[in-house]
Amino acid sequence: MEIKERIKQILQYVGGKENVKNAWHCITRLRFELKDKEKIDVEAIKKMDCVLGTAFAKEQFQIVIGVGVEKYYEELVEQLGIDANAPVEAALDEKKKDFVTWFMDVVSGIFGPVVPAIAGAGMIKGLMGGLVALGVITNTTDTYKVIDMLASGVFNFLPFFLAVSAAKKFRTSEYLAVAIAAIIMYPTMIEAAQAGEISAFMLFGMIPVPVFNYSSSVIPIIFGVWGLSYIHKWVDKIIPSAAKTVVVPTITLFIAGLFTLLVVGPVGIYCGKGLAWIIGSLFSVSPTLAGIVMGAIRPISILVGMHHAMTPVALENFSTLGYDQLMPMMFIANLAIVGAAAACYFKADTQREKQIAGSSVISGILGITEPALFGVLTKYKKAFIAATVASTVGSAFIGTFGVRLFGYITSSIFSIPAYIGPWFGYAAIGWVMTLAISFGLAYVLIRKPEDEKEEKSQVRKEADVQDEQKSPSELSAPAAGKVIPMQEIQDPVFSEGALGECIGVDPVDGKIVAPADGKIMHLADTLHAVGIQAGSVEILIHVGINTVDMNGEGFQSKVKEGQSVQRGQELLHVDLQKIKEAGHPATVIMIVTNTEDFQIIEPAAHGNIKAGEPLMKVKMG
Repeated sequence: MEIKERIKQILQYVGGKENVKNAWHCITRLRFELKDKEKIDVEAIKKMDCVLGTAFAKEQFQIVIGVGVEKYYEELVEQLGIDANAPVEAALDEKKKDFVTWFMDVVSGIFGPVVPAIAGAGMIKGLMGGLVALGVITNTTDTYKVIDMLASGVFNFLPFFLAVSAAKKFRTSEYLAVAIAAIIMYPTMIEAAQAGEISAFMLFGMIPVPVFNYSSSVIPIIFGVWGLSYIHKWVDKIIPSAAKTVVVPTITLFIAGLFTLLVVGPVGIYCGKGLAWIIGSLFSVSPTLAGIVMGAIRPISILVGMHHAMTPVALENFSTLGYDQLMPMMFIANLAIVGAAAACYFKADTQREKQIAGSSVISGILGITEPALFGVLTKYKKAFIAATVASTVGSAFIGTFGVRLFGYITSSIFSIPAYIGPWFGYAAIGWVMTLAISFGLAYVLIRKPEDEKEEKSQVRKEADVQDEQKSPSELSAPAAGKVIPMQEIQDPVFSEGALGECIGVDPVDGKIVAPADGKIMHLADTLHAVGIQAGSVEILIHVGINTVDMNGEGFQSKVKEGQSVQRGQELLHVDLQKIKEAGHPATVIMIVTNTEDFQIIEPAAHGNIKAGEPLMKVKMG
C-alpha cells in the first residue's frame, strides 16, 4: 500500500480531517492534537502494516512510524490541504529558526504566489523598454501610457497583492490584510510623502506618524500583516461571541492599522533600504566580487526555494536607484542551468531521460528552471556543479561591466529586448559565455549512467563487506546512570519494543556519548534524538520521554549528520534540570531499530553504569 493510501486511512481512523486540530512529527512518530479523542479507532491504526505502535501523552495521540516518518508527514500535510511551510493552526509547532532564516523563508513563501502577476507585468514593461530603446515607440504617446498602465499598476500597488499572499502565509483574514494595505497606500500618505514637506503626521497632537511612500514597497506590508495575525487572534479571544461580528474587525483594524503606521511600516521601510544597502555595498566594494557571490548562490537558492527572497531587493533598487544589477545575474544563472541540462540531454542513455532533459531545457529558456534543477541536475550532480561555476563566471563578467535593467522583468529569452542599450553587448557576451561554460563543463564531467551504476554497485559491495567487519558485538552505555530494563521504560512505544529492542539509562549528568564507532545518519531538529549506523547495526539514541515538546531547549549538539564518530565520543549535551522542569522523564534510551536482522540482542549490564561501559550485546542472525 502506498503512503498516500496509508495516510488516508490514518486520517479516517483519527476521526477525519475535521477532527485534526494540530499535527506535527518527531524523529519516529506522527503526533496529533485532536478535537475529540473518542473518535480515534486505536485498534484499527495498530493493525496497519506501517504502524509500529500508538501512545497517548500530554493530550497528544502518537502514531509510531519509525525513522521514515518525514515522508508520511509530507503526505499528511498535503491531504490536510495546508502549506508544508505553514501550520495547521497558527504555527503547527513550527521548528525554531533564527530571524534571518525565518524572514527569508517567509518572504520566499509570500512571493511565490505573487510571481505570476509581477512576471506578467514585468514582461510587458521589459518589452516596452526594449521598443523605446530601439526607437519603435516613444514614452510620450498615448499608446505607451496605456500599455504602461497595464505594466506599472501591479508594481505601484504591490502592497495589495502581497497583503493577500501574506494573509494566507500567516493564516489570518485576507480582507483585513488588504485593509492594512489600503491604510498605508491611502492618497493622504502617498501625496504627503511625494510632496516632501512634512516628515510625520501628529496623531492626537503628540504622537508622530512617520510619512513614507509605501508604493511598490514590500517589507512594510509583510510586517503589517504579520502583526495583524497576532492582534486578530488576541482580540478574537477577549471579545464575547455575541459581539464578534462587528467588534472584532473594528478593534483589530484600529490597533493593527496604528501598529503598522507607527511601528512595523517604518521599520519595514528601513529594513528594505538596509537589504538594498547591503547588496549595494557589495557592488560598491567590487562589482566583480558581487557577481561572484550572487552567481554562486543563485542556483542553490532556487533549489531550496529561496530565490524569491532577492526579489524585494531588486524592487527596492528599481524604486530608489532607478535600475537593478541583480536581475541580469538571475538571467545568467538561468542560462547556466539551461546549458548544463542541455549537456545532460546528450549524455542520457534512455529516451525518457532525453525527453525530461529536453523539455527542461525548453522550460528553462522560458524562465522556469525548476524542471531542470529537480528533474535533471539533482540526478547529474556534476552538472549542477558545472551550472554553478558558469553562473559564477558569467555573473562576475556582467557585474564587472555594469550590466543593468531599468524595470522588473522575468529571466527568460523574452527579456532580451529589455537589455537593449549601452550594456547590451556585454550582456550578450555574458549569455554566450555562460551557456558555453555550463554546457562544456557539464559534458566533460558527466559520465554515462551505466558507468556510474557499475561503479556505485562495486563501492556498495565493498561497503557491505566493511560493514560486516566493523559491526560491533556490543554497544556501550550512551550515558552514565542507572540501567533501566526495556519493560520498565515509561513509554509503551519503547517498553513494548515497537521500535526494536532497547534499554534505558537514568542519567546522572547531561553527557550523551556514541555507543559504538559509526556514522551519524539522523539528527532530530529538536536535538532530542540521534541515529547512528554502526556497521550493520542501526542505533537510535532517544533522550527523555516526549522531550520533542521542548523544541530543542536544553539540548546542545556536538555532532552533525554525515559525521563519523567513535565509541565514547560526545554526541549531545543535555540540561537535565530543564528536562525535569518541563515535566519529562530524562531516561536515555538506546534502540536497535533493525532488531529483526539479529539473532541475539540482550542486556550486558545491570545497576549503575558509566558512560562507555558495555550495555548491550548484539549477534547477527
